[in-house]
Amino acid sequence: MPRGLGLHIRLKKRCLLAVLLAFSVALAAPVASGAAVSGDAVFSRPLSAGDRPAIMLAMKALTEYPLTVGNFRQTRTVKKLNREFVSTGSFAIDREAGILWDTQKPFASVMLVGESSIVQWDSSRNVKKPMSARDNPAFADFSRTIQSVFSGKFDELERNFKIFFEKKGETFCIGLVPKEKAVARVVASIVLSGKAELENVTIVDGEGNPVVYEFAQHRHYADLESVEAPFVDIAHKFQKLK
Repeated sequence: MPRGLGLHIRLKKRCLLAVLLAFSVALAAPVASGAAVSGDAVFSRPLSAGDRPAIMLAMKALTEYPLTVGNFRQTRTVKKLNREFVSTGSFAIDREAGILWDTQKPFASVMLVGESSIVQWDSSRNVKKPMSARDNPAFADFSRTIQSVFSGKFDELERNFKIFFEKKGETFCIGLVPKEKAVARVVASIVLSGKAELENVTIVDGEGNPVVYEFAQHRHYADLESVEAPFVDIAHKFQKLK
């Protein structure tokens, strides 16, 4: 690989992971430190050929419905400060259009992450603020990684991550470790777990600080027009940003 191209790829990977971590910090407010969340056990179980049917079934649970909405709680731990930063809100995952994050506390913000773009909603001016994937390749890479998880694109996950898997009863746990060393220095691992639904996602950065997403009150719909209370508002926001 030419030296210049390799440097470009490394910088782009660092950028996309920095976006992810900065996004986590931007959504959060400080609270007192609490119990740590760990998914370390799964990393003793590299994915085997025998595990493939089970992991495919687990990922199918994430993509069975065209539209999933619910509430989320995000907790980012900064070990050096012995602090946790928490944000809460609602989410909507459209299998084709992407993921909408409607953060309500501590600060209101709306962001749609699609396969090729990210769009923010400026409520003060009632306008969309799109970011082009062509002008921001890091955003495009970030979107494709997230979409590969929620759209069941196992081949993309396998191409970009070392995969680990564990199943205990009805609970599945998927561990992802970036193959690119430059990326792994920024984000060390990602763990996804749940049963019939995706319930938790933990992202650990290169310094060992976890960002934990907890998903709850999942509802499933055929399309945005079908969404009922209490998630009608997020459906309207999604329609504005699509």
